[in-house]
Amino acid sequence: LLAPYISSGIFLEIFKLWIKGHKVIVLDIPLLFEAKMDKWTKPIVVVWVDPETQLRRLMERDNSTEEDARNRINAQMSLDLKKSQADIVIDNTGSRQDLQERFSEVLSQVKRPLTWTEFWLSRDGALSALLGVIIGVLAGKKLFW
Repeated sequence: LLAPYISSGIFLEIFKLWIKGHKVIVLDIPLLFEAKMDKWTKPIVVVWVDPETQLRRLMERDNSTEEDARNRINAQMSLDLKKSQADIVIDNTGSRQDLQERFSEVLSQVKRPLTWTEFWLSRDGALSALLGVIIGVLAGKKLFW
């Protein structure tokens, strides 16, 4: 029910960061797929853990009963389904140190130079295209007037 409200506020914040020139914006959104924001983000990184570990960690973190934890987990899309739709999967069955190392590897991968397609979809590419259109219009006016 909250997904539309969550996504509209996030898009504004993302836009502000994009305008400021941030090259990488990391979104930590458990409801990314449910809010249909997966269409607007690239790459999609899913931090995956097996269901038993997920349940145990949730119960420990929130000091909740097994039933409450299961209800909370079942209210979201399964991690296995999210994993199948991800571009990059980080296995979180190990220690926090393992998770930090894997995240550092993924961040290095995400910071790599852009392909041409990625460039034209980026802020710099969009601004280059806009500048090209403006120059083209101004040059065209000079030729025809």
